[in-house]
Amino acid sequence: MLAAIKNRIPALLYIVYFLSRYSSSFSQDIPVSFYSSLAEKIYLQLDNNVYTTDQAIWFKAIVVNTTDHTPTRVSGILYAELIDPDENIVERKMVKLDGGTGDGFFQLGLNYTYGVYQLRAYTTWNQNFGESFFFKDYIRVYGPENRQKENPVKKITIIEETNSNRKVKVQLDALAVDSIEGKGITFIVSSDAKRDTLVMKKNRDDQYFLDYRIPLQSKLLTVNVQADNVLNYSKTIVLDTNYLDVQFFPEGGELVQGLPVLLGIKVLDYKGKGKPAQGEIVNNKNEVIATFKSNELGMGLIKWDKADSAAGYKARIFSPSVLKQYVLPAISPAGNNLSVRKAGDKILLKAASNYLLNDSIVIRASCRGQIYFDFKGQLKNGMMEFPVASKILPEGIIDFTLLIHGEMPVAERLYFNERPETRMNLEIIADKTQYNQREKTELNIKTGDKDGKPVAANFSVLVFNKTQQGNMLNLRRNILSHFLLSSDLKGEIENPYIYFQDDTSRTSDIDVLLLTQGWRKYNYQRDEVLLNFLPETGLTVSGTVKGGLFGKKAKSSAELTLATFNNPPFIDKQKTDSLGRFRFLLDDEYGDNMKILIQSANKSSKKQDYQVTLDKKQYPPVEFEHKNSIDKPDSTVQAYIQTNLERKKTEDSVRDAAEGKTLQEVIVKSRILSDQQKAVTEKYGEAGVIIDGHAIRKKEAKWSFGLYSVLMFNFPEQVNVVRGRDGVLYASLYNNLPTLVIVDGIPVIYYQYSSIPSIPPSEVKSFEIIEYAKNFSSLYCEVAPSCLIAPPAGNVIAIYTYGGHGLTGLRATIGMNNMSVPVFTTPREFYAPKYMQLKEEDWAKPDLRTLIHWQPNLQTDSSGKASVSFYNSDVTGNVQVVVEAISANGEFGYHELFFDVKSARKK
Repeated sequence: MLAAIKNRIPALLYIVYFLSRYSSSFSQDIPVSFYSSLAEKIYLQLDNNVYTTDQAIWFKAIVVNTTDHTPTRVSGILYAELIDPDENIVERKMVKLDGGTGDGFFQLGLNYTYGVYQLRAYTTWNQNFGESFFFKDYIRVYGPENRQKENPVKKITIIEETNSNRKVKVQLDALAVDSIEGKGITFIVSSDAKRDTLVMKKNRDDQYFLDYRIPLQSKLLTVNVQADNVLNYSKTIVLDTNYLDVQFFPEGGELVQGLPVLLGIKVLDYKGKGKPAQGEIVNNKNEVIATFKSNELGMGLIKWDKADSAAGYKARIFSPSVLKQYVLPAISPAGNNLSVRKAGDKILLKAASNYLLNDSIVIRASCRGQIYFDFKGQLKNGMMEFPVASKILPEGIIDFTLLIHGEMPVAERLYFNERPETRMNLEIIADKTQYNQREKTELNIKTGDKDGKPVAANFSVLVFNKTQQGNMLNLRRNILSHFLLSSDLKGEIENPYIYFQDDTSRTSDIDVLLLTQGWRKYNYQRDEVLLNFLPETGLTVSGTVKGGLFGKKAKSSAELTLATFNNPPFIDKQKTDSLGRFRFLLDDEYGDNMKILIQSANKSSKKQDYQVTLDKKQYPPVEFEHKNSIDKPDSTVQAYIQTNLERKKTEDSVRDAAEGKTLQEVIVKSRILSDQQKAVTEKYGEAGVIIDGHAIRKKEAKWSFGLYSVLMFNFPEQVNVVRGRDGVLYASLYNNLPTLVIVDGIPVIYYQYSSIPSIPPSEVKSFEIIEYAKNFSSLYCEVAPSCLIAPPAGNVIAIYTYGGHGLTGLRATIGMNNMSVPVFTTPREFYAPKYMQLKEEDWAKPDLRTLIHWQPNLQTDSSGKASVSFYNSDVTGNVQVVVEAISANGEFGYHELFFDVKSARKK
């Protein structure tokens, strides 16, 4: 206990200082600068962005303060979530942060739906500042067979009406809907920025139809179907594949009469991806004023001498089939402009106004919410120009704002201040440039500053076969592009990696990016802040104690004793405050859920039954960008998927040949039934699948948190276990019929279902599945909250325990409360074979790994040095090493190394 508190003292003091200085009750009266300095940025480094269902998703987490990018001292817990294509949170991890870093994994399985998944990460503290401070990324999951659950959305029809309106008609599979309906079906219809929620019932023809009007200019439509039993389905379609979204961004914020024009242009396709384009600007006399050509990501610059409000400017976009015209933004008759250019090691600022001639102005430079300088000057004939040394400003996005009349902002321009000398110098030296299959690779890693002095750093090492991966990973975000660029801009940045390559065009490309996508993701200048969430420095158990009739009165000074029985055990005692509140600080514990005992007593230490309620964790709602689901895998991705599937098939065949086929179920045709089993069989039918308790315990891993977790990852062919929107695991069959549970012959009531997943495998005699059970409707009416619409058919899961008394138990001790709380996810070490003494017979077992090595949390010594070693696989070709690092001072490092692996065996 003392060790846990000691490790959290710096963070606790930091937060106590904040609370004592600025707020005693989390009020809104908090200075903006202090608010922004407390917010956190989050980055997850992934080992890949394409997976098959037999793989694990490995990640490294880095959490920093927004202003100076130093590792956070506020949060000690990070929540990482895997969200499926239907917006269900299928798994949530609690990752321990140590010095702002942590790591974890998501183990995929055969029961995972194929498609695009969202990875989301956040801290409880960051929930105060909105979704923009969450980390989000999208990955793709594939497998050998399509195991997607049947989607009730069968038909979507688009109808063009004579009045230029557009309607969509959605038809559902009535049988599929009937099996999931419960009390009703909720539709969430999204078309671009519009989002409506509707409730539907059957029509007179016993069918489900949705008739909905959508905006004519919509390019995507997503229909999300939600049922009361937390099942969730979604389907996205493209309404106009020829759609082009052309956006114009005047430098400084507006086109101003008589002032020079620098106009950013951005061309997007129906998926929101950049599309290369070229064209020209013409006036109302059809005269060509300027021509332009975008880069590969659809962004470009357009220049001409000065804006004229009488010219009626239009942009012509040339495409293979048609010429499209777009009207430019309106020209302001009176306004100001702010231009920013790079000039060697200086930044050239140029302010212009068509109505202020000799006035005093201020150009303010700020970065990540912090004001660095106010450059004061005076216009001469409406112009002012002066240089600024780039070294006096930090690296990253600088917000230059033109202020007049004291503090009135009239123009803004974002600029990327590149200062590579402030980054960490990373060196990776391999002992060879070419290796044989299964040969050991030794890497020496060194971290230092610009002067060569050692820098202590936390770093990760990722090694993969680039020949198979191609450019799949090279175009994604990395530690530099995320913290210095992506995290401060609104919207998706395509291929962020390219802006940090050693390329002569990247400086101009990044300037175009900031001009066209120069909307800040973080609203640093909020006028008021409401902090609803306390920071989590470590594991806690908190809640409220009530007593009296129906537990309505808060019990102040109630004495609570909390105990856990891990190794070592943990015991702590405290009294509730005047509001009946308590909060225990726990030692670091790992697993998924930990059983705790809370003994309640009165202020005289006499055991007493009180109502002890734990605080319910508030998780943010899911926001899923369904346009990411439209992209089809390119040839490189398809080849990689096929290679992975063939690898899995080869490994399975070799293992089966060596060890024999492992059966994942025990089906007994003739057996002696207990009285409970006889009664269940007679009423609901014979079990078609029986998984013996011994088979379940044999598959139980150290990270198991109950019966359903073992079934989810080891028996996916027999039972479909998924996490509902309420965070509880539910078991069902793949026939999409509702499934009810009986434990020891006792039907489980609907509000008891949260207790089933945590049944200890050690207590299970057998897990039995009765498909298309008899008397299902009567069982449904017995356990459901309402029997108005009882499903005619369904499945029954029968669980038999050694105790034989179902879920219901008697409390043996007065005031004893048995509960469970989530704890840190148990880290898993990346496994790879070691070939220290390679023998000829070892080659009989193929090693087809594409991910060769993964070490997420390493530390350099006092001299800034570290070493890493690993063995290569049988896959030949070019291998890429990626090292990402962060220092305690917020310096980032990124480096790549390449070597070749050649065949070591004669054919």
